[in-house]
Amino acid sequence: MEGTVLVERKNYLDVAKLFAVLTVIYVHSSIVHNPIRRTITAFFMPVFFVLYGIASSKRPLRSFKEVWEFFLKKVKSLLVPYGLWAMICASSINVNFLKGVVFGSNYSLSQASTNAVLWFLPCMFVAVLVFQVYVNIRSRISNRAGRIGLSLLAMVICGIVSLWCNPYPSFFGFDIAFSGCLFMIIGERYSEVFGDYWEKKPVCVKLVLGMILFVIAYVLVTLNLPYLNKLGYQGVVMALGAYGRYDLFLGGAIAGSLALLMIAMLFQKVRLFAYMGRFSLVIMAVHHILFTFVKPWCKPIQDMRYGGQLFPITVTLCCFVICIPLCFIIDWAVPELNGKYSHMKRQEPMVVQNDPNKSGVNISE
Repeated sequence: MEGTVLVERKNYLDVAKLFAVLTVIYVHSSIVHNPIRRTITAFFMPVFFVLYGIASSKRPLRSFKEVWEFFLKKVKSLLVPYGLWAMICASSINVNFLKGVVFGSNYSLSQASTNAVLWFLPCMFVAVLVFQVYVNIRSRISNRAGRIGLSLLAMVICGIVSLWCNPYPSFFGFDIAFSGCLFMIIGERYSEVFGDYWEKKPVCVKLVLGMILFVIAYVLVTLNLPYLNKLGYQGVVMALGAYGRYDLFLGGAIAGSLALLMIAMLFQKVRLFAYMGRFSLVIMAVHHILFTFVKPWCKPIQDMRYGGQLFPITVTLCCFVICIPLCFIIDWAVPELNGKYSHMKRQEPMVVQNDPNKSGVNISE
């Protein structure tokens, strides 16, 4: 096919998405603020933005037609499932529901009596659009130093905008989206500098590096804890813009995200993990519904020794097991709920346009 190239999908990125969404379930089911939970809160939402930056095609849009097609594609993959899941999770559909969903923040969705976790989808939509503007600007700079300078400037601007808007409720999580775009740029820089460098390293190297990075994330989020306590939280809550001290938040999020990536590389040959990682949106949207059934089943564990630590792990594993057949059914019956408009195939190649400015593979579309 002239002008295109087939690129193999990177399994470890899909595995990382699965592990990331499982950390979300773990945090949401936790009953104690233990060191594991505290560490996870440092990165469990930023990692999705980092992964998008790593996996995106980074292809500039050269015409109005390309811009429009890109916009419509993101509407279909992010906002359509957002609306569908909001209706599925709603206790009632009325004016308050419509207001909350249209505003698209964590708080407004809570007031709309639907799943507040869905804030992530409109926020990601805004972040993706901002990131594409950055990609277009960056494509016009040919020298390496200029590109690095633009990346640093863009990250500073994103951080400032995010902090400046943060005290106020923002339409579609506008303030959080700019922090998300900052992480996308970090992911983009990682893919350009390292690419698949770490994937080729021995298992022991990736394991040791992952553990070191997790420790760094734990230290940074612990240092951030006094600032978070002032806001009334025991850890970072990105959905509410509760970052604590922003520099410590960024450091912990980057360290934790890269640690998760290292661990995901160790499991990239587990086909089930890679396949389920492509349903991270479904698992994210449905896990609060599953809590209704899973938590009562697991409640006896709370009374056991170390029950506070075992309970969220058990709930997470149960939700994952239940989601396996559920995701197969959704893929067969309603792929739109996962932002897809065709059924997924195992190890399908990705078709991307040849472009000297492009690197990586887009698994997030």
